[in-house]
Amino acid sequence: MNYKLTKKPTTIILLACLVVFLSLSSFIQNNYSSLQKKSLDFSGTNSLFIEYKDGLNFNWITNKKDSGYYELRDSKDKLITQGKTSFSRVHQIKIPTEIKSYLTFKFGGVNSKKHTIKLQEQKNTPILTPKNIDSIYVIGDVHGRYDKLIHLLQKSKVIDHNLNWIAGKASLVFLGDVFDRGNQVTKVLWFINQLEEKAKNAGGKVYLVLGNHEIMIMSKDLRYLSRKESSIPLAYKVTYDYLFHPKKSYLGNWLRSKKSVLKIDNALFAHGGIIDLQTKNIYEFNQKVSSYLIKPEFLDLMKKSPDTTKYKAIDWHQMKHFFYSDKSPFWYRGYVYSDTLNKQLRAMLKKYDSKIHIVAHTPLKTITEKYNGKLLTTDLNDAATELLLLVKKKKRYKKYKINSDGKISDL
Repeated sequence: MNYKLTKKPTTIILLACLVVFLSLSSFIQNNYSSLQKKSLDFSGTNSLFIEYKDGLNFNWITNKKDSGYYELRDSKDKLITQGKTSFSRVHQIKIPTEIKSYLTFKFGGVNSKKHTIKLQEQKNTPILTPKNIDSIYVIGDVHGRYDKLIHLLQKSKVIDHNLNWIAGKASLVFLGDVFDRGNQVTKVLWFINQLEEKAKNAGGKVYLVLGNHEIMIMSKDLRYLSRKESSIPLAYKVTYDYLFHPKKSYLGNWLRSKKSVLKIDNALFAHGGIIDLQTKNIYEFNQKVSSYLIKPEFLDLMKKSPDTTKYKAIDWHQMKHFFYSDKSPFWYRGYVYSDTLNKQLRAMLKKYDSKIHIVAHTPLKTITEKYNGKLLTTDLNDAATELLLLVKKKKRYKKYKINSDGKISDL
C-alpha cells in the first residue's frame, strides 16, 4: 500500500520531466538554425556591398526586418539623395552618380543602428618608396578576426576607442590575408579602407599588401570561406567573389590598387617571401599584378582548362603560374621553413637595395626574427594577437613585438 502511494507521484514526476525534456529538445532542434543566425551580425559594414552598375548600387543587411534608411552626400556635405527602402532585412538602392573626390554614405534601418562611410575616388597612383619613416607597425594574416584586430590596435595605441588614428606619423602595414576563415572579413576590409584616410589626415599612412587569399577570392577560389561570409552574397543573389570583383565592386577596385610588394626605406615587405620578382623593379611587378587582375584569364584561373575562345591558352597558363607558383611572393615559405637560405636571402635583399625582409603567410607561435635579423615573420597560429613594431634608430631598426595586452617586448 505504502509502496504504491510512494511510486505513483514519482512516476508522474518522471513522466512530466520526460515531456518537458522532449519538448525542449524539439524546440532546440527546430530552432537551431534561427538561433545561430541571430548570433551572427550582418549589420553595417559586415555586409555592405557597393556595385558599379549604371552608377552606384548599394546593398546592405539589417539584423532584423526593418525599413532601410540611406542618405548620400557630396564632398561639400551637400545632400544628393536620401530615402527609405521596403520593410526587409536585405536592402538595395541604386543611385545614378559617380564618386568625384569623395562621397559620404549613411545607411542602416529606420529603427536600427545607422552607419556612415566615406567613399574615395580610386586613383591607381604609383607608390614611391617612402623615406625617413620613424615607426612602422606590421600585422600579419588577420583572416576576418575583426574584434581581435581592433583590440590589438587599441592596446598598441594605433587607434582609439572610436577607431580614430592616434599613431601620428607612423605607418601601419597589413601583410595580406584579410580574407577567409573568419566571420568578419568584410567588416575588416571596410575598417582598413576607412582607416587609410584617417591616418593620412593625421600625417600617418596605412598600407595593405595583397596576400594569397586576396588573390584566391578574386580569382574565385572560395575553399576557405566561413559560413557567415558565404551567406552574404546569397542575400544579394551573386557569388562571393563578385562582392570583390576588381572592376565591378568598390572594394574590389580598391584592392586592385594595392601593392603586392612594398618597400619602406630599406625594409622590404611581401606576404610570402621574395626570391626574384622576374621584373626590372618592384614598381613594375606591382603594375603587372594590377593589370592582370582585370584580365579575363585571371577570372578563369580556377577553371580546369583555359577558354581559348576568349584568350590564348599560353597566357592563361603563364598567369596561373604567376599567381599560384609556390615560389611567388604570395606563396613562398622557404625562408621561414629553412635556415639554410642565407645566401639566397642576401642576394635578394641586395638586388632590391634592402636590409630586412618582413613576411607573413607561414604561421608561427610568435613574431620571430631569423637569419640574424634579416628576416622577420609576422603570421601567427592565433591570428591578430601580436604586431611587429619597427622603430628607426639612425640607419637601423629597433625591433619590438606588442601583444594583445599592450605589452612591448624586444624581438
